[in-house]
Amino acid sequence: MADGEAAQPKRERLRPRLYGVAIYLVAAILLLQVIFCLSVFVLRPYAKAKTPEGILAQERVRATDDLMGSIFRTFGHGKKEEVQPRTETNAPAQP
Repeated sequence: MADGEAAQPKRERLRPRLYGVAIYLVAAILLLQVIFCLSVFVLRPYAKAKTPEGILAQERVRATDDLMGSIFRTFGHGKKEEVQPRTETNAPAQP
């Protein structure tokens, strides 16, 4: 110490626990990016359906279904067997 060399503290990692937290954060961000990339395929049809062209296409399909349904009902092709209401009742309890 007489020749000017001061005792230098050892350089150690101050918080090795923070590296583990950083790895988890990076993994979580990568997972979110993958989810966002895959959600494009799910949300794209929804977004296309909300454009004016998509809304018109839906209206055309609905009008065609209504027209075809009325035609089939008129000629009896679309008749379904109707469900009959239940007429039975529980018998009163015998004492």
